[in-house]
This record gives sequence, C-alpha cells and structure tokens, in this order.
Amino acid sequence: MLKIKIIFLLVISFFSNACAQKATFKEIRLKPNDKLYNTKETTIIYPIIVTANPQADKLMNAQIKEEMLSPEENDKRSTRNILIQQLSKDGLGLINLSYEVTHNTNGLLSMYIYAEGCGAHCSSWNTYFNFYLQTGKEITITDIIAEAKIDSFRNIVLNDKLKAFQKYKTEEITELKEDHIDSVSYDWILERVDSECTKSVSIYNFSLSNQMIEIIDPCEFPFMLRSQEPSYELKYTYQMIMPFLKPKFKQLLSK
Repeated sequence: MLKIKIIFLLVISFFSNACAQKATFKEIRLKPNDKLYNTKETTIIYPIIVTANPQADKLMNAQIKEEMLSPEENDKRSTRNILIQQLSKDGLGLINLSYEVTHNTNGLLSMYIYAEGCGAHCSSWNTYFNFYLQTGKEITITDIIAEAKIDSFRNIVLNDKLKAFQKYKTEEITELKEDHIDSVSYDWILERVDSECTKSVSIYNFSLSNQMIEIIDPCEFPFMLRSQEPSYELKYTYQMIMPFLKPKFKQLLSK
C-alpha cells in the first residue's frame, strides 16, 4: 500500500511540475540593412526559448529556426549568423521581426513570430508555434481535438468562415458602389474568394491563448490587392469547445 501511495505521489508531482513549467526567452536583437530600411531602431527581435530542459529547448528552437530562416541542409552556422544573412537576402531582405507569446502556462507554449521583408515590394506574415514545454514537441490540432469529433469541429469552423465571407462580400459591394474599387477588381475578388477560399477550411494552423483557440486560415491576395484582403477571426473559447477536447486538454486548458 505504501509503495502504491509513493508511486501515486510521484505521478502527481511530475504532472504538477510539467503544468507549472513556463518558458523564458533570450533575444537576438539586430538593426535592419539600412539600404532596405533606414532606421536607428532595433527592428529585428528574434526569440530563443529557454526552459529547465535543454533538450526540449533544442527541439523547439530548431523548429523555429527551420520555419523562420530556412537554413540550407547541413548549415552549421549559428542562428545569429543566418539571421544576419537574411537582412540582405536577394529578393526579400528582412526588415522587421518580432514575437508575441499568447499562452505560456500548464506546460504549454503558444506563440507567433511576425516578419516583414522587402524587395521589389514589402510583404509581411505571421508564423505560429505551439509546443509541449516538457518535451519540446509540437502540439498539433489532433492532440487537442478528439479524433471522433475533429470533422464536426472542422464543420463548425468552416460554417463560421463562410459567414465571414458573406459579410465580406456585402462590404465589397459597398466598396464597388462607392468607387473605392473598380469592377475588374471586384470580379477578381469574388472569383478568388469563391474558388480558393470558401471550398474548405484548414484547422491545422492555430494559436492558443489563456481563454481560447484561434484557427488561422487566411484568404490571401496578391500584393496589388492586399488592401482588399478579407479580415476575419475564427476564435473559440475552451468552454465553447469543451465537448470536442481530449481529456488531457480539458484539464490543461480549463485551469
């Protein structure tokens, strides 16, 4: 009986420590190439995750490095040196980079990195990351949503996305009537939305906060019509989607 009690206490202690673990961050801070962006400010702030587990840190930082900097295979240079090269990269030199942590509790880390690069024109994007701090492994949507309910969850998100596009189309009719866009642009927008953005929804890119999950599935336009790109949010509180969550995440996300 004593042995069982000790094992039980060890399991509880391990789970409590995992849940209590949080990440901290070191930063690589650089100024941009003044030929692309002439400023005295430090606009490149690249995050390095630090926890009590160096092996987990290595996995998480390697994934961020791969996603953000796309190093060549067998490139042994430091993250700083590869990042410096990105400041004057042919075609699209990096001029801004920053990060925001949206969830950092109960052993889970969710964050995104904003980046902006300039070449013939400037382009910006967000890249989202979700990790188990105890292991450094990526959190996937199939870790969070029960397998038997993932199709139902996807259908809810798709319906919300379609509602957002109906509202967007109504707004674009107003833009056309008020001569803010021409008929050629309007027709292109409708064709793009109907053919590329309303057929399906991807739920595999997401961001966690302390209260909700946001599904990231943008409808992207080319540079010349970027100002007309649809803007919408697919956010769901944990309380709202509790029936869809796996038992482990019901506990972790309701704390």
